[in-house]
Amino acid sequence: MATYARVLCYSQALALGLLFLSGVGSSRADPPAGTATGAGSGDSQVSDSKGGFMSSIRQAFGEDFDREVVRGHFDVGAPPDAHRYYCLIDTKTGKKEPNGVAGQLVTRRDGMTGIKGGAVAPLSCADAEQKGLLVTSGYVLKGRAAGAVVAAPPPPPPPAPPAVASAPAVAAPAASVTVPAAAEPAGGDVMATYARFIAGQNAHDPTAVAATLLDSQELVWAQYGGQSIWGRQEVMEAFQREWRGTWKLDPQLTEARVENPAPGVAVLITPLLYTFGDAGATPVTVPIRWGGVFVKTSSGWRIASIFIAPFKGWHEPKN
Repeated sequence: MATYARVLCYSQALALGLLFLSGVGSSRADPPAGTATGAGSGDSQVSDSKGGFMSSIRQAFGEDFDREVVRGHFDVGAPPDAHRYYCLIDTKTGKKEPNGVAGQLVTRRDGMTGIKGGAVAPLSCADAEQKGLLVTSGYVLKGRAAGAVVAAPPPPPPPAPPAVASAPAVAAPAASVTVPAAAEPAGGDVMATYARFIAGQNAHDPTAVAATLLDSQELVWAQYGGQSIWGRQEVMEAFQREWRGTWKLDPQLTEARVENPAPGVAVLITPLLYTFGDAGATPVTVPIRWGGVFVKTSSGWRIASIFIAPFKGWHEPKN
């Protein structure tokens, strides 16, 4: 049950990640009074954090906004399309979170700055700090949070150039290379569940589709037009209304990616061609980015969240 309770946290991170992939940012929040504004344009743009989108999902899963406070902020973009992100630190452990977070600032009773309604972005706080873009003035830190910031070691010097070898290196034979185990042990099972979902959709088979969905009111389908439907029964009713016209899903599996950010949880993102139309009308086909959060249940993997985003940059892969 603990895994199911955190599905919503994953869903929020996935939604933000899909917005980034679609070229849409989050709204800018105002910093505390007296803080400066960091530069975030041109060659000073903040890079993605190591791990990118999946790193933001992992951070969202472990986020505790009751314990974490803001240590600084950075800006990206230029007006009128400028956005602000905050870098957080754990008040009990002194751990700095790697990714920037968009949200609304609040003043805590201890005088430090908290955040609510936070959504984790795949932007690196370390990169912003290294480039001098992280604005820390105006943010009060106490206890371990203050100590961690003060005691932070300087970046290591660049490594010395390697010495010239006296003899040419001999490449190891290909047979001696050890191939690591697959990083996504659940990928095959997740893809099998996804295949059953697609087959059931194209066959307009409610029993087959329902069997792939998490039986919970936390199940959400965030639709292409921006609406969200919650609950398995409500989602199934919406699917069946769509099936009255033309409805076909054609996933582009050569670009599908599965990640396991935590035990019992998997995220699948793949391009998909969506063909739809009212009964008797000429159908339309559009490329979309299909994202799903899967959870492991006693009956196997089930889809807990579905997010649909435009995929304007999609191009048909070459044969």
